[in-house]
Order: sequence, then structure tokens, then C-alpha cells
Amino acid sequence: MSSKKYDVFIRNKIIPAIFVGITMSITIFILHYLYNIVIPVARFIIFGAFSSSAFLLFMNPKNKSSRLMVFIKSYIIAGIIGLIGSLLLERFLHINIYYSIAIVEFVLAIALVTLKSEHPPSMGIGLVYLIERLNIYAIIFVISGALIIAFLDKILEKFIYIEEKIDTEIKN
Repeated sequence: MSSKKYDVFIRNKIIPAIFVGITMSITIFILHYLYNIVIPVARFIIFGAFSSSAFLLFMNPKNKSSRLMVFIKSYIIAGIIGLIGSLLLERFLHINIYYSIAIVEFVLAIALVTLKSEHPPSMGIGLVYLIERLNIYAIIFVISGALIIAFLDKILEKFIYIEEKIDTEIKN
């Protein structure tokens, strides 16, 4: 591998992968100590969604679903639909959790596509509010994690990715 190709590989693949790990370690560390005893089950769904989001943001930044505003919008949409689903379906209509999940995930998928906010990891966020049954700590947990990831993405993106011009020069 030539020196330029090696540099591109390091800057565009290795360093972003390291930042995925750093982002998730920091996010989980902060959230674990802030909310250690709340949302025991849903926490793992949230961590899975956060890890997938970090992967997309750092490893595939040119993808539409990897844009920071799409990430933020999708989490907000998922949170709102999950909260409404939790209130409406289980509390007032007394619909079984399995049917509630199917309905919320269906509505969430349609909303994300319609509002041009397709960020697949946010689908897990809709589940969290059904599982936790409208827990205020779940809301704070998701918002805190999303803000931490967005903040780290903005800071760390300056250290990665060699411009397309250099990639084009290497191919020639």
C-alpha cells in the first residue's frame, strides 16, 4: 500500500473506528453514572441504538442517515412517537405490549421516511418508552445520550477524513 493510500485508510477508516469506541465509552460512562439505577432493561436497547448511531456518524459520514441533523431529528421523532404510543396504546386503550410495539414501530418507520429523517438506529428509541412505560428518566437518558454523541461528533469530526481530492489523486 502506498504512503498516500495508507494515510487515507488510517484517516478515513481506522481513526473513525477509534472514535466510535471513544464516543460509546464516554457516553456509556456518563450515562451509567448519572442514571445507574433507572431504566435497567431499556438501557441496553438505548446503548445499541447509540452504538449504531455512532458507527453511522463516524464510519459512513457521506450517507444521508449519517448527517447530524438527521440523527437529532430522528431521535426526537422516535421519542415523540414512543411517548405518544406509551400513553395512548397502553395507558388509555390498554393494548397489549406486543401490539403496541408493532403499531409504534410501524408509525415510526412511516414518520421517519415521510419527514426525511431516516436514521435506522432511532427505531430502537420508540421501543424504550413502551418498555419503560413513560419513565421521566428514560426521556432524560435518551436526550442526554443523543446530546453527548452529537457533541462528540462535532468535536471529533475535525480530526478525521481526508478530502475527496486526495482520494481522487490516489486512484489516478
